Amino acid sequence: MYPLKFKPYLKFYPYGGRRFAQVLEMDVPRDRDVAESWEVADHGEEQSTVVNGPLGGQTLRQLMQQFGAELVGAEIHARYGDYFPLLIKFLDCDKRLPAHMHPSDAHAERLGLQDKGKTEAWYIVRADAGGEAYCGSRFDLTPQAFRDAIEQGDGYDGVMKKTPTTTGETYFVPAGRLHALDAGNLAFEVQQNSDAGFGWDWAGFVEAGVISPEEAKRHPELAVECALYEDGAQEQTKYVPVDEGGAERTFCAACKHFVLERWRSDKPLTLHDESLRFNTLTVINGAANFSGNGETIHARRGESLLLPAGVGVEIRPEALTGGGQVEFLRCYVPDLERDVISRLRERGISDMDIAWLGSYGAGNDLLPLLNLPTDSFLVTPEERRAAIERGKQSRDETF
Repeated sequence: MYPLKFKPYLKFYPYGGRRFAQVLEMDVPRDRDVAESWEVADHGEEQSTVVNGPLGGQTLRQLMQQFGAELVGAEIHARYGDYFPLLIKFLDCDKRLPAHMHPSDAHAERLGLQDKGKTEAWYIVRADAGGEAYCGSRFDLTPQAFRDAIEQGDGYDGVMKKTPTTTGETYFVPAGRLHALDAGNLAFEVQQNSDAGFGWDWAGFVEAGVISPEEAKRHPELAVECALYEDGAQEQTKYVPVDEGGAERTFCAACKHFVLERWRSDKPLTLHDESLRFNTLTVINGAANFSGNGETIHARRGESLLLPAGVGVEIRPEALTGGGQVEFLRCYVPDLERDVISRLRERGISDMDIAWLGSYGAGNDLLPLLNLPTDSFLVTPEERRAAIERGKQSRDETF
């Protein structure tokens, strides 16, 4: 096997725009708005298709059926079987997304959903001036207050916190966290391979035929039932940068489902995962040639690769783009103790700094492994009220 490049699967939801063509210079229709580009996807009929090498023309589902553990790695295959565990995408939020949340695996199973639960993380590739995001419940939100806000048509500011977005930030969104990216954001998303979610403001989506009126009516109470009611010191994760053979490697987010890293380099580098599992690489700035197992593929901004298990790559940044520097996002399914905690402790990173990769609250998978209190990074209503009264609330502030 060799580095695989895919033709993405496009989604034409009502919130889309033209940033994929205008900013990322992707090969997408230029006469209509595009909301999502599913870069590495094996989700029913929604499939990425290989465009390079001997496996060209095959879908990711066909590769899973043909290669299985050889593609994803024995450890991952033993854990997930025939289920490809990640879905990689870009989102063009030209308009505000519907207010929604995603169920956990346990909720999805209990409710008899076809999909698993969904935990995700956004990396903000570009935030326009004034770009914002809704993420997390208001500090005073209760299930009944949630129902009342929906009934009153106040499903955004009435139930969620709103924060400005900045290019280069990461938001970790565990299953259950209320969220909606606002207009003016071009984002990368890594998530569990699932499309399960419950919205309570589907304006424009019912009319577009994306969701049926019956489903739209069922969703609000399911969202109230499955939501996380918790408040944290900040919505963005805190990054952990390390030097990796002269390349800048930054841990952006980590949970039991995935790790998201950002790599930057203006010199050739070799990337080989010793854990023998698949990786995805998505170029967000510049371009490079990626060579492995006799195949060389060029990838530029807005393009993604899948590295099958055991396939290492030599990465040579292209001198004519990005000032000679390539910047890409790397995603993989971790053993958190081995791949994040032990590795970063060896670099002298404190346990609290490691824990911040999982954000605050019940969705942080790192806290129990680090023997830290589960309420680390949570904010009490009193602390939140005091912070608001002081007028010092900041995305960089902890309480």
